[in-house]
Order: sequence, then C-alpha cells, then structure tokens
Amino acid sequence: MNLDAATRARLVGLFAAEADETVAGLRDLAEGLTAGARGDVLREFGRMAHGLKGAAAALGYEGLAHALHDLEDLALGVRDERPAGAEERRNRVRAALDLVSEGTARMAASGGDAFPEDLLERLNAVVAPGLAPPEAGGAAAGDAGAGPARAPAIPRAPDATERISVPAADVDAALRLASSLARGAAQLHEALLRAGGELAGAAQPLAAAAAGLEGVVASLRLLPADAALSGLEGEVDALSGHLAKRVALGITGREVRADRRTLQAARGMIRHLVRNALDHGIEPEAARVAAGKPAEGRLLVSVQAGESTLRVAVSDDGAGFDVPAIRHEMGRRTANPERIASLSDEEVLRAWAFEGGSTRSSATEISGRGLGLSAVAQLARASGGGIQIRSARGEGSAVEFTLPLEVYAVEALVARAGDRLFGIPLDAIERTVHAAAAGEAIHDGPAGRTLAVGETILPLGELGEALGPGRGAGAGRFVVVVRHEGGLAALAVDDLVGVEGMVPSTVPGVAQSDALVTGIARLGDGSAVAVLNPRHLVDRARAVRPRPPIARAGASRAPRTVDVVLAEDSLATREVLRVLLEEQGFRVRVAADGDEALQRIAERPPDVLVSDVNMPRRDGLSLTRELRARSGSARLPIVLLTSQDDEATRAAGAAAGADAYLLKSKFNAGVLHETLARIGVRSG
Repeated sequence: MNLDAATRARLVGLFAAEADETVAGLRDLAEGLTAGARGDVLREFGRMAHGLKGAAAALGYEGLAHALHDLEDLALGVRDERPAGAEERRNRVRAALDLVSEGTARMAASGGDAFPEDLLERLNAVVAPGLAPPEAGGAAAGDAGAGPARAPAIPRAPDATERISVPAADVDAALRLASSLARGAAQLHEALLRAGGELAGAAQPLAAAAAGLEGVVASLRLLPADAALSGLEGEVDALSGHLAKRVALGITGREVRADRRTLQAARGMIRHLVRNALDHGIEPEAARVAAGKPAEGRLLVSVQAGESTLRVAVSDDGAGFDVPAIRHEMGRRTANPERIASLSDEEVLRAWAFEGGSTRSSATEISGRGLGLSAVAQLARASGGGIQIRSARGEGSAVEFTLPLEVYAVEALVARAGDRLFGIPLDAIERTVHAAAAGEAIHDGPAGRTLAVGETILPLGELGEALGPGRGAGAGRFVVVVRHEGGLAALAVDDLVGVEGMVPSTVPGVAQSDALVTGIARLGDGSAVAVLNPRHLVDRARAVRPRPPIARAGASRAPRTVDVVLAEDSLATREVLRVLLEEQGFRVRVAADGDEALQRIAERPPDVLVSDVNMPRRDGLSLTRELRARSGSARLPIVLLTSQDDEATRAAGAAAGADAYLLKSKFNAGVLHETLARIGVRSG
C-alpha cells in the first residue's frame, strides 16, 4: 500500500487497539475450549481470530497473519481431542494469546510498524502443529529426559496487579493533552514530509508514539461496552431456563467505547430491563405457539455511542405492555383522569415508568413486580439522560435509555466557516462535495440553491447561517451532507480541514450534552473546534432559508465517481481499505457487517459491493445470496475479500453468486480497477 506516513501510523494504531480488544475476547472464549466444546464457542472464536488475521494481512503483516491462521486451527481442533489433549491445546492457545497481546502492546508503545520478530518466532513455535520451543531455563524438547514437547512457560502477571489511584479529572486532562499532542505530532510529520529532507523520517516515530500515548491514556477511562455486557448470555440462559422459556439473545455494539462510570451504570440498568423482558415480556412457549409466534422468544440488546451520550436499547418480541390497563391504573390514581386519557400511548408508558407503577398483583423472584423499569427511568433522569418506550400489544416492546458520557472520543470532520472551526461527527456525514466540481448536482433556482443527493433534492444553506443569524455567507467551496435518523441537510462550508480524532470537553453554558455544541476540542496547533450535535444541526439547517444563487465560474460536470459499499467487520481493515479506495477516487460507504451493508444498499444502490467473507450477524456469502435473490440487486457487481486462499472458499463464493474474489493481502486499487473493468464497472 502506498499510504502517507501519518495515515499509516493511524491505521497501525487502530490495528493495535483492535488487537488488544480482540485478544481479550478470545481469552474469554478460550475458557470454553474443552473436549466436545459447544459449536457456538468454536464458531465465535474462529470468527474473531479470522477477523484479526484479516486485519494483519491488510496491513501487510504476513508472518503474523499466518501465525493467527495456525492459532485458529489449533483452537478449532479442541473439540475432537480427548480431555488431556484438549487441555494441552487450550494451554497453547492461552500462551499464544499472551504473545499476541505482548506484541501489539510493544507496537503501540514504540510506534513501530511491525510485529516484533522475537515474539513472532515464539508465537509460531506455540501454534504450529507439532512444534513447541523449550521451556525457559530447561532442556530442549528433543533432549534426552526432556519428556513430551510442551508449550513455553509464558510469564503471567501476578494475581495482585499493582494499581495506583488517580483522580478522574486528572486522567481527563491527560487525555485531552495526549490527544492534542498526537494531532500536533501528526501535523508536524506531514509538514516535514511536504518540505522534504531527513527530518520527516525522524518525525514518524514521534507521531506514532504520540498516537500510542493517546490510546494508552484513553484506555484508562474508555472501555469497550463489552465490559457492561460480559456474562449477559449466561444470565439469560439461566433465567430463561428457570422460567422454562426458550429465548435467543442478540447483542450488538460490544465494541462501542465509553467511560468506566457510564458503563458501570449501564450494566445494572441493562440487567433490570433484561429481567423484566424475560419475566413479564416474553410469553411461555405454549402461549407463543398459540399466538402464532415462534416457540423461541427473541431478545436484543443494542449499544450505540451518540453525540456525548451512550444509547442502550433492550427489545423483545413478547406480549408488549398492556397500555389500556396501565392507562386505567394511572387514571384511578390521579385527580385528573382526563389528562391521562389525552396522553398518547408512548407518553403513558413514559409517565408510568417514572411513577414506578405496576399492574401485577404479586411479585416474582426474577423481577419482583416489574419495577425495574422505574429504576432505569429514575437512574437515567438522575444522570441527565432519558428513556423512551415503544410497545405493540402482542408484538413486543423496546425500552431505550441514554446516559451522558463523562468522557467521549469522536472522529469528526473539521470544517471552517468564517473564522471558526467546527467538528461534525464522522458517522453523521453522508458525503462531502466539492462545489466547483459538482456540476448539475448543484442547481441555482429562484428560491435559492439546491443539491441533488441521489433522488433527493436538498436545500443548500450555509453552515454559518445555520449556526446563527448574521454570521454571513462564506466562499462555500465545499458542501457537507449531514445525516441524522433518516433526515438529511446540505450545508456549504468555506474549507474542509480534515478528519480528526478528538476528546472534547464540556464547558458550562457553552457545550452541553444535548445542545448544538456538545464539546470543545483542540487541534495540535491549539485551534479550538466546536463539536456539533448532528440532530440539532439538521434541525437548524432545515429552518434556514437557502441563500440566493451564487455564480460558480467554470463549473463543469465531473467524471462519474464509482460508488462502493465496503462491508468489513474489522475496524483496522476497514480503514485500510477505505483510505486506499478513496485515494484512488472511489466514493466509499462503509458497513460493519452484512446486515448494515443491506441498509447502505437500500439507502442508495451502489455501483459495486466489496465485502469481507467472514463477518458477524450476516457474512459475505449470506449477504451475496440475499442480494442475488432480490430483483433490485440481482445484477449488482459483488467482489468478495478474504484472507483464505483455497479452492473451497473460492467455490463457495462463486456458488453464492460473487463476480470476483480477491485476497486481502494482495488487494490494491490497481487490482480492484482491473477487476471492476472485467466485470463491467467503469469510472469516468
């Protein structure tokens, strides 16, 4: 890959962070690697290991990718072993995971762009079939009296880990300083690269080390949401078994990062809602069958990070809330039953939650009288969050609560409007447009300018005008299309500074969790960036009347840009591929799995789908089969990516209906251009 050093350093940092989280998950799963291990444990271990292998291959770490492939084989072979052999394999898996963790930690700390050779050698000795290095300080495996070859003795941290206590405010301040340092070091490196000379090479380790420092400090306060979700599957299995109900649990958003205190609060609230759903929501099997439902109930827990808030939803396909009974009970309690009668069902449910009501006449040992909903509502309100409840009688219900994030990290597109910088969260950006090259997409009409986005025509306003009257119109060299919950707004900005990772801080009276400005961040040069709330920004933009037409000299229709939906569950791999494609002029919309890819394709059909084969929820093969079965996408060009180069995998891709099959380790823009031309997709 031909990437600039700063981009490469950022992608390597993402890989190291993702590897750290993946190894933690694999360690948990390794405890279930026993003789006759459950199929779901093996499948999840294989999926996670395969994803990490793909990320390593995408960054060119071939040796590590091969070792991870052997680790996957080592773990998946446990099921067919006798107990003694299974335990030996599991010990080797643990040792291998320790080595991977140590290697990526070294990469993050040193800013290096290679997995340490000494650890790779030891890793290969652990995972390669039939090989194991000698134990430290002992005889070689082949020496007389050495006994059977065993996995190396990997030093482990003592159980009583040394800890120090630091005030959270100090960690927050350190995180903001580390973020500013990382941005400044990256900008310094980029400036030296443009100037040329030997100093550019010396600045690369500095930029990488600063990025690593930022990640280390962030990890002190920011944890994956899995910290709040771990153990939930076992709890649901135990409770549903106790209630003699069959329930399938789905969890999304394990990788979302939030501060420790927020996740600690969310953990208890999630348990309250899950117990209520199991006890009061999902019906017994006989009742479900009689109602024409599947015998097995469905329970879904979803975690998302919004603009300075953590959003958690717990939904089920059970009986739903008995709103008429709730309305009757609330009317009986109040001196003003007419007011209760005038409320919508959603308003009744929300009021019911805050009042702590129950229509049950007796308590159960699982969830009492169902008052956990009230506890969740009170906790959400006390912390500055909120709660929303949706229900359809006989079809199920969903309870969603939000909690403000005390510390949150955001990837934002930094735009200039007038003399100020603003950050728009990257996940709210639908697209950016260069006004001079937009051609007929921008139309000057009597009522003002508009922008064509697919089949939608959007009023085109100025970011400065949306933020407040009297700020005036700027040059409008670029247009940013912002998306929030299905709504779109097009806003012209003077310039695009770039995408920055930042840790905003709140400022009383200026930046609030649910205000237009949610936080203030600093770039490496000290410039202040106001981070905007996409929901309020879209609302403001819709309320502003577009300005009269502005003449655009020399505007001409730009060559057609190939629209690519890129589906890849590994964040590091996804970023590598996205950067590579966008540098070659492709327009890229990303998806974290097959289900999300279907959503992107439904929003706007792309010119081509590029998809990983191995993904959670819906993999690449299932995604391909689904698209081929739909009339609207039956002819959509599909390119599958994988780190597996074998005939069986290629045959499976072809049978599913893929047009092409590429290896991640050999993927580049030139190969994709040639492949697309071969299957009939051309740009220009």
